[in-house]
Amino acid sequence: MFMPPVFPAHWHVSQPVLIADTFSSLVWKVSLPDGTPAIVKGLKPIEDIADELRGADYLVWRNGRGAVRLLGRENNLMLLEYAGERMLSHIVAEHGDYQATEIAAELMAKLYAASEEPLPSALLPIRDRFA
Repeated sequence: MFMPPVFPAHWHVSQPVLIADTFSSLVWKVSLPDGTPAIVKGLKPIEDIADELRGADYLVWRNGRGAVRLLGRENNLMLLEYAGERMLSHIVAEHGDYQATEIAAELMAKLYAASEEPLPSALLPIRDRFA
């Protein structure tokens, strides 16, 4: 069992529950002061931690357009908007693959949509990241 990290005091989060242990992160569901759920992603000391941190830059740039909002970041901890309990696999089970694929395609269109904001300089083009 993992103990939650010490969260930044100014985040005022409480009731941490570990919901995922990935190769790069421990993910905690927490409560904000008003009771709204949020996520804290604690990055592990992996070799390519810079890539994970670029993900935070991407979330700031998207500002909720197709992705959750980054509510805060302190060192290797990220406070994220909570996306909810519903997963795409639920759509597949209830309505079939076609509807789930349609939702995924709509999401991809949002994620790849142009933005009036300049691209963060820390981001790598996909062709460079996977070269």
